[in-house]
Order: sequence, then structure tokens, then C-alpha cells
Amino acid sequence: MKAISKTMNRQEFFRFMGLSAGVIYLSGCVLKAEDVALNADLLDLTIKMDDARYSDLLKKGYYVVVNNRVIVANVQSTQFVAVSPKCTHEGTSLVFQANSNSFYCALDGSRYDLTGKVLNGPATLPLVLYKVANDQKSNTLRIFN
Repeated sequence: MKAISKTMNRQEFFRFMGLSAGVIYLSGCVLKAEDVALNADLLDLTIKMDDARYSDLLKKGYYVVVNNRVIVANVQSTQFVAVSPKCTHEGTSLVFQANSNSFYCALDGSRYDLTGKVLNGPATLPLVLYKVANDQKSNTLRIFN
């Protein structure tokens, strides 16, 4: 059997390489988008504020991570914010910084506001923002999307 050899001219080469690089770049973006989509799974949980695991939420400026699925912060005496708990850049656990009312990644310095919007990167994708219903009568917080 005779081998077929075709030479590629310069223009074809650059067109091919441009397309390949674009495909590689896009598949990297798709993976990041999937990572964020996984964080956006349906969530509906209720926590009892008198449970010792969540006692920090009784203090303004404090936060807890619940089941590794959501970070909940007390931003005012009866106002709570809940977002996905991992940095969208590398997946590192976030902390809440009360002095700046922001969520912070200690690994890469990414910072997010109370709505999950990126304030500074390298992260470029926002956090998932969850709804929080504070039922003071039953002393519970419902976190859902």
C-alpha cells in the first residue's frame, strides 16, 4: 500500500493551529462553566439557629459553611447572605470578611461581593447566590434557590 503525503502550506497551517487553539481554549471554558453549574444544584435546606453548629450565625459578621454546599454569613442583625462556598477560579474554600462585606479566597486573592459578583480576580465567574428566609418565630434559616 502506498502512503499518501500532503504538504500543508503556511496559510493552512495557521488556520489549522488557530482552530485547534480555539477548540482547546473553549473546552477549558466549558469545564469551568460545568464546575460552576455543579455548584448551582438545587438547594433547599433549613438550619436551626439554636443548633450549636450554627451558633456563629447569631453574631453579626460571622459565617458558617453548611454541608460544604453553601456559605452563610450574618451581615446585619437579622440579614443573612448565602452563596456557593468555593472560589470559581480554583475551587478553594472561601471565607467571609465582615470588615469589607465580601467573600475572599486566601489562595488566589479573588474577592466577591454579597451578591456573588467578582470584585477582583483572578476569578472571572460569579458565585451562586441563594435566597435566605429568616423565620425568627421558629428560629430557623431556610436557604434555597
